[in-house]
Amino acid sequence: MRIDHRPHHSIIIVGGGFAGALTALNLLDRTAVPLAITIIERREELGRGVAYSTTEPAHLVNGPADNFSLYADDPGHLSRWLSEKAIANGWQPPENIGSGSPPRYLYGTYVRDELKRAVGEARFGSSLRHIRASASTLSSTPHRIQVSTSEGLVVEADEAVLALGVFAPDPPTHGVAGHPRFAVNPWDPAALDRLKDCEEILLIGASLSMVDAVASMEARGFHGRYRVISRRGQFVEGRRDVAAARDFLADKPLPSTARSLLSLVKTERRAIAASGGDWQSLPLAIRPHILSLWQTADDLERLRFARHLRAFWDVTAHRSAPESNLIVETVLSQGRLSHGVARLTDLAVDKKGITAKLKTRTGIERHVFDGVIDCRGHQLHDWRRISDPFIRQLLASGEVRPHSTGFGIDATPEGDLIDEEGRIHRNLSAIGHPLRGVAWESSSITEQRAQAIALADRILLKFTPARAAS
Repeated sequence: MRIDHRPHHSIIIVGGGFAGALTALNLLDRTAVPLAITIIERREELGRGVAYSTTEPAHLVNGPADNFSLYADDPGHLSRWLSEKAIANGWQPPENIGSGSPPRYLYGTYVRDELKRAVGEARFGSSLRHIRASASTLSSTPHRIQVSTSEGLVVEADEAVLALGVFAPDPPTHGVAGHPRFAVNPWDPAALDRLKDCEEILLIGASLSMVDAVASMEARGFHGRYRVISRRGQFVEGRRDVAAARDFLADKPLPSTARSLLSLVKTERRAIAASGGDWQSLPLAIRPHILSLWQTADDLERLRFARHLRAFWDVTAHRSAPESNLIVETVLSQGRLSHGVARLTDLAVDKKGITAKLKTRTGIERHVFDGVIDCRGHQLHDWRRISDPFIRQLLASGEVRPHSTGFGIDATPEGDLIDEEGRIHRNLSAIGHPLRGVAWESSSITEQRAQAIALADRILLKFTPARAAS
């Protein structure tokens, strides 16, 4: 079956999670000409994706509501929406809604509802079609894009946007695949239900997915012990309400190497400690410069950052909501959670449980656990390692090429994709996670919000050249 959109202007968005929904919303709100938008997304609801499809009330947005409005010029929009909708949707907000961290399912409802609002108010005869399927192939010409789906549909449009989100790494071992006490997905309620009577659970990974897993297990009445392992032994902390530190990177050339950046950060952190300040003010001061630091660095320095500093940045910049952190701190105070440096080398099932082979600082250790949860999250950014058929087709066809850092795919700083021959697509773009190599923090809500606005404006400028002269 062929769906061949040939209105005046047409756009295909592959992926209907947060980034895809926000792109469509901005296109509909900002257009001055008729648009026919098609979103290809297998999930029933647009706007949720992986992060906001969870139904667990314990899974919270990792920041205050006032930071996560969909509208950069109206930071209080989400808080006002929550004041009207939160209780009806099962969440009792704090007195200061703007400082609270709502459940992720509720934030997904906010995104979904705002997209519905934009569709309902669509101007100039614009429309949005949701095709519940997965994309299977994409081919482009200078003026048209064609995408086929797993259901046999073929869609054509003037423009296409890849808003594909994140992918999970392969399980750490196939030896426990399908075992009822191995939770490959820390957000799978049925898998976690099977672990609530365990005595000891191994959590692979120590960042925000681990916090979700602990919060979920505690909500289920789990009374056993957790052992958390990570390669560097770092452990995510809770977010505190602090203002950004002084902008110590302003008014001077930005550091050009990972080493020089680290030196400046260490100096500033010592100064904050000496003055009795909170180190959590430091990443807030660095954050506005991340895009410039990344895009002015060469690949050698980007890879040095990824190899040596990424883990430190992730654990300091991406902290857990205070309510989630309180759960983890309570479990720690009860002596039921331990964490440290270890690398998982094997998992095997025996009569006693699941035996983990761990490489620690003191040698090789084998320990039997009643259950295991893979908390590494959906953080596989190297497209060469992703097994998704659509990703493989995109690479094999040469329509896109991996970014030279190994993170995502190659594109211009604006997000126009580059094919394997080095040619810039003029009608194929990306937003969010696929651009991790181009703009490091492309996985974050605030960065994706800015990308969606810029992307919508670029596309609409092609359809309405008169905008450039105005």
